[in-house]
Amino acid sequence: MRKACSMAQGIRFVLLGAVRAYRDDTEIPVGSPQQQAVLTTLLLRRGHAVSMATLIEALWGEGPPTRAVATVRTYVWQLRRRLEPDLREPRTLVSVGDGYQMNVPRTALDVWHAESLLRGATQARAAGQHENAIGLLDQALRLWSGDPLVGVPGPFAQRQRAKLEELRIAIQMEQFALALADGQHNVIIPALIELAASRPLHEGPHGLLMRALYAAGRKADALAVFSGLRSRLVTEQGIDPGADLLALQRRILESDPTLMQAAPPHDRHAEQEPNTANTDSAQGNEGPETGHVATYPRQEKDDPRVPVPAQLPPDLPDFTGRAVDATKLYNLLTSPPAGVVTSVAIDGMGGLGKTALALHVAHRVRHAYPDGQLFANLRGTDDVPADPAVVLAGFLVALGVPAERVPDTLEERGKMFRSVLSGRRVLLVLDNARDGAHVLSLLPGSGGCGVIVTSRPCLFGVPLTCQFGLKAFSPDEALDLLGSVIGQQRVAAERAQAQKLVEACAYLPLAIRIVAARLAARPLWSVATLFARLRDEESRIAELHVGNIAISAVFEMGYRQLTPEQARAFLLLAVARVPEIGVRAAATTLALDEDTAEELLESLVDAAMMESPRPGRYRYHDLLGIFARQRERDTDAGDAALLRLLTYLSATACNAFVHAVPGDPVVQALGPLPGSGLSFPDVHSAQAWSNEEMSSITAVALCVADRYPTKQSELLRLAIDLLIAVSPFARDVRGGQLLTAARALLRRAEQVGDPRTIGRAQQLQSTLVLQTGSPAEAERHARAAITAARQAHDNVILRQALNDLGLAVQYVHRYDEAITYYDEAIALARELGHRSGEASTTINAALALLRSGRADQAILACESALVLLRDLQDHAGTAYALYVLGLAMHEQQRYDEALARYEECLAVCRSIGARDREAYTLYQLAETLRVTGRLDEAVGHATRAVTQCDEIGTARDHARALMVLGRVEADLGQVDTARRHLNHAWTLFTDLGLPEAADARGLIDALLE
Repeated sequence: MRKACSMAQGIRFVLLGAVRAYRDDTEIPVGSPQQQAVLTTLLLRRGHAVSMATLIEALWGEGPPTRAVATVRTYVWQLRRRLEPDLREPRTLVSVGDGYQMNVPRTALDVWHAESLLRGATQARAAGQHENAIGLLDQALRLWSGDPLVGVPGPFAQRQRAKLEELRIAIQMEQFALALADGQHNVIIPALIELAASRPLHEGPHGLLMRALYAAGRKADALAVFSGLRSRLVTEQGIDPGADLLALQRRILESDPTLMQAAPPHDRHAEQEPNTANTDSAQGNEGPETGHVATYPRQEKDDPRVPVPAQLPPDLPDFTGRAVDATKLYNLLTSPPAGVVTSVAIDGMGGLGKTALALHVAHRVRHAYPDGQLFANLRGTDDVPADPAVVLAGFLVALGVPAERVPDTLEERGKMFRSVLSGRRVLLVLDNARDGAHVLSLLPGSGGCGVIVTSRPCLFGVPLTCQFGLKAFSPDEALDLLGSVIGQQRVAAERAQAQKLVEACAYLPLAIRIVAARLAARPLWSVATLFARLRDEESRIAELHVGNIAISAVFEMGYRQLTPEQARAFLLLAVARVPEIGVRAAATTLALDEDTAEELLESLVDAAMMESPRPGRYRYHDLLGIFARQRERDTDAGDAALLRLLTYLSATACNAFVHAVPGDPVVQALGPLPGSGLSFPDVHSAQAWSNEEMSSITAVALCVADRYPTKQSELLRLAIDLLIAVSPFARDVRGGQLLTAARALLRRAEQVGDPRTIGRAQQLQSTLVLQTGSPAEAERHARAAITAARQAHDNVILRQALNDLGLAVQYVHRYDEAITYYDEAIALARELGHRSGEASTTINAALALLRSGRADQAILACESALVLLRDLQDHAGTAYALYVLGLAMHEQQRYDEALARYEECLAVCRSIGARDREAYTLYQLAETLRVTGRLDEAVGHATRAVTQCDEIGTARDHARALMVLGRVEADLGQVDTARRHLNHAWTLFTDLGLPEAADARGLIDALLE
């Protein structure tokens, strides 16, 4: 039977499948996919003028190419060549205004025939002609040769595909209703299961399936269908099923005998071939097609005739990303080892797009499984997941087993299922499994079949070929998905805001789809508008919803699966907002031993509620962390957990501080502490711990500042001391993290009115700002710290603040003033017994003496301090003293001795990982080499210094390194390169407000002469 049914002789078009055109029985080429898109747009608006703007939008949406108009006109010309008998006088495809109009009769379209057959069937059913109605519907479905408009691009084609799919479902629903009335319930159950799975929230197919199952004597299965639908409606939409479905459930519960009654008997012509109806070919005839055809196929006892199951729900038309995973899955499922079932699992947290990836791959590999594709939503996150026995019953019937022959028990159904699949190549997609046990009975037993399982937790105890742990999108994938929904042109226009938006979504595909859908529905909104609504963490989860889809509901389903112990850990570990946490810190937070804590953490990873980026470290996906904090309602438990973690980190940081500043009594400066933490054998292990925990430490401090708006001096003091304790280990870009946290604690301390915390926060900021080379700002913080420290009688901080103030004024060449502050700081250090602090400030004073022309005094001070520092094994202080000693010897033109001190300093810096001091020493070493004429060596050291200062983020020393490099290059005759580096140095010095800017300008001017 011809797909075009009884269309009039002449030109006709097929749209219910791959687009084709025929003149009589000869196929007419329709060209490229985009040319087919033009043809489709004109055909589905036949008899009406279609403007050029409409055609362009139909093909490209909001992002047309530059030559869109010319391209469309080329496609139209190509179509005319195929469709018009005489190109000089077009009659079929004519020009109207700036667009075109297709003049063909409606009977030339298979879409019209499908609609006409449906109308005829509806009229026949109303007249009691069930046999004729069933035949017309069967004839209508035969018009589909695949997905409508397959391969045709553009927004218009996508919209029409959705409409034509709804037309097909309407025909199927009418067909099922007639078959059910005709007593053919066993025959339609497989197809109804497939339809209901493809429309998981549509009550119509589920109601018909319940009737069919009940009529087949499967009352429990019918009620299970209702329970599953109700659970989905409540979870995803917050509504109950409609009155009709509730009434149907009640009738099934009451075993209403009228549900078993079939329609009155009517004339049947078994085995008669369908009789294609004749239709009027004249344009404008809208009458329905009629004809006398065979009944809907009935399943005989010994001759089951069922279609090859094709139960896959539709693929996403705008599926984006996952290219690597999709390719791996495709290769596994299309090239399986002989005799082995290829079973792959895709696991991960809710919202990652596991089902979307599974279905996308399943559609791509379906050609490798010609005996059918089975799909089941196992509802693993529902309170009542799908019963494997019910799923198996549906599979067996879909594979041709008469419903009455399906065994009663799960075990027997599993055996029959494996027997039926033996020798077949069938693909199974098992979506949303609760755990490994949920799918074991659903797996094939012999080779040739493929299985794709999705689940939130990892599936243990399941024979898998490969397990894919899905992660969030990359930034590029996230932007591609956003652009595929709202239009790439819209993303390009606000790319920076779009990047911030997907970052706020934590690159979670579902979250991105939600914001994209909101933007698509609001074309006048800017991307920046929606990002502003997501900027606030407190409201972000609430904003991530559209229609009946909400991120919170997806996360809530996962949370409900946790045990009480897991739920407690999930909530409490999120309180401190740390980016990741180790086992010891987690155990302290939860007040558990380490073994129990690790077991809980691993179970949360298995449940896809946490991640483990590397052994022994755990973290939340950003949105899950926000969800956990919003769900935590026991404020007292959260406060206690935070205090335990803060105390542990503070104690450990103090133990690290001992190695960084070995001559200063740590308890006097930062204690006493109420608990103990980790201890360290040397400064290297202390540095390693600080590096690993720095982000968590600053996060905890920020949490304290944010969580306690009222008077909480104890916690504020503990938090600022924690930052001070780790500050010696943050002399690089991590200092910026400490600075942010210190500012937050300062704001809270000023609200509370705690001068001790104010002084310490101001002093820490002065130290950190000095590292970046901002002397004016450092001076302001140091003076504020001195005032607060004197008020609080906090001499430890007063000493350090005086030292910082000396450095700040020294940077702007106020050397005598600096020495005054250093002298007071040294006196306080001796009073406090801070020997490392005394030596460090002594070297600072030596540097001020050197810069003010007193190199001899500077050398004496450095040599004296070196003895003390080596005795204390203060390696950082030793390196500093060697550095200043080298500067002083250079000033006295003792270049070989200066080079020796620099080399010795570099060795110490590299042994302790002091990259900042190493960088400073490198450019001073390069300057000494330059002066001695060793230019090739000098340029190498200067270049490394520039790179290292840039990496560390110290602008002042970056500028100084550039100055040295520029001088060396000038001496080498590389004037252009030298000028470029000196200009860069001048810009940095000028931005920092440093007097060295004048020196840089002088060198630049000299090169211009």
